[in-house]
Amino acid sequence: MDAGAAQYLQENVGGILAKALAEMAVVQPKDGVDFLSKWLMQYAEQEEAKEQKEQVEKELTELRSQTRAKRDEKEQSRQQKQSETQQLESKYSTLFEKFSSDETMFEDKLWQELVDVAQATAGASAVYLGILEQGEEGGDPAGPYISYEYATKGSEWMTQQMLAEGKGVTWGALTENPAEENFKDLCLWKPPSVEPVPEEPVDGEPPAEKPGTPYYPVSIDCVTDVEKVHYFDMTRLGAFLAIPMVYQSYYQSDAYTDAKTFEEEKKAEALRRAEEAAARAAAIANGEVLEEAEPEVAEEKQLVMRGNDVKMVLCLDTLGTNTSFEEGNAVKVLELAKACCQSKSKTEFKQVDSQALNVIDDELRAQQNEQITEIDGNVEQMHAEQLELEEADATDELRKEVVQKKFAFLRALEVAKELSSMISGLTSWVYATPDLMNVVAALAHFAGYTKADIYPRRKTTLNWQHLKQLLQNPLQLLEKVGKVEVEGPRKGLLPEHLHAYITQLGSPAEMDAEKAKEIAPAFLMLFQVLQAGCAYRAADLELRKAEFNKQKEEAGEEYDGPALEDLDDDFRAS
Repeated sequence: MDAGAAQYLQENVGGILAKALAEMAVVQPKDGVDFLSKWLMQYAEQEEAKEQKEQVEKELTELRSQTRAKRDEKEQSRQQKQSETQQLESKYSTLFEKFSSDETMFEDKLWQELVDVAQATAGASAVYLGILEQGEEGGDPAGPYISYEYATKGSEWMTQQMLAEGKGVTWGALTENPAEENFKDLCLWKPPSVEPVPEEPVDGEPPAEKPGTPYYPVSIDCVTDVEKVHYFDMTRLGAFLAIPMVYQSYYQSDAYTDAKTFEEEKKAEALRRAEEAAARAAAIANGEVLEEAEPEVAEEKQLVMRGNDVKMVLCLDTLGTNTSFEEGNAVKVLELAKACCQSKSKTEFKQVDSQALNVIDDELRAQQNEQITEIDGNVEQMHAEQLELEEADATDELRKEVVQKKFAFLRALEVAKELSSMISGLTSWVYATPDLMNVVAALAHFAGYTKADIYPRRKTTLNWQHLKQLLQNPLQLLEKVGKVEVEGPRKGLLPEHLHAYITQLGSPAEMDAEKAKEIAPAFLMLFQVLQAGCAYRAADLELRKAEFNKQKEEAGEEYDGPALEDLDDDFRAS
């Protein structure tokens, strides 16, 4: 036997045979071969059973591991879902508390936050917020329409859309006090609500009327079941919900008048009491014996403002998913929308009152007027020498007029730049008269801004909330004004950049420097820059017109040059 065979036997049966022979030596059976064969068979069976046991244990271990992994995965999924739910509830409750707090000052960015939280709360595919606009004569559409202003991510294209009156089903949500028989046709939904506890009737008085809900949401479980549904995109399966949002707005003349009158009366009353108290104290100091004054018991008046309804609608859909909204989630969004409207209305009320207080602050106004006078005097002295030199170089009265108007413009512009922070204070105002807006718009046109830059989209009337953005950085506006080439011919002008248009827009009836100063010292500076700029341009046009007429007169019939209207668009316009 060679070494290889011996090694093979040693590795495969050597150890086993050694055990068997050792066992046989102990037992010493009569039939050794029979014993050895049975021992080997038993050994083989034991080894096989051992392998099977190890295999079973291995499979059980793997099964336990898989079960544990699935359990961990399920727990992780549960925890993740719970975390997402908590985050969602936190976002909802945080925004709801923000809307409900009296300390919150509503900002436009909260509209977008409302849209985003509504989507997460309701599980909507898209959410978009529209506002009811009345339309303008000659507009498209000419009548009322819903303009969508905010939308969730992926649905931004909706902000370019509008819904004309009578189109689709959304208008049902803005139908005031709908008749019960019209609910089905308008697809309206009555959300579950807790009935208020009825008040005890007072003898001799009629029972209080049960509070009603003037507007109801539109709710459709499957949009393809309703023929009137309007699709801005392709037809898709899903649900639709339109929640009315109607709030009292105070950004208007009546509310501002109410606030200003109230605060002026309150101020006058406080002054009267202070004067009476001072007079009484002086009399006592002079040794006069006065009767004990009875304390005045006057009911403190509360500020009441006239507002008007702003109607908006919060639209949610699940288009493309073919799922419906859970009623509980829809109710939560409805309550959030109500809180949002209340917050917006309360903020406007505070802002209008704050503006009225600012306007009647005589101490602040005197301080601002003093600043303007001081800066104006410094600028006048700074330009005096150069003005005198250029006046001396002027060859005639018209040229001297241009020089004088030029320096008046530069003077007004420099004063406004020096006090630009005072001008930016106008952005805290939430209401402005049409005259004020026209002057600011005219100055913007003078600086080169187009109508598209300063008018709200789809509108031909000015809006202060939109227009005052130009005054967020008044120095930038004034820098643009200063770069305008006032002298010389100008061609290819837009209609809103023509001298005649700007002059007419920026010169409202009865508006002068005194009236502008009465509105606000900051507004006075803007008014003076505009008026000085227009006067400067008018003087230049007058000079060039006179030079043209002189040249034409001297040439007589031989004159073959261009007409005055072809030299400058401002001559054509006039």
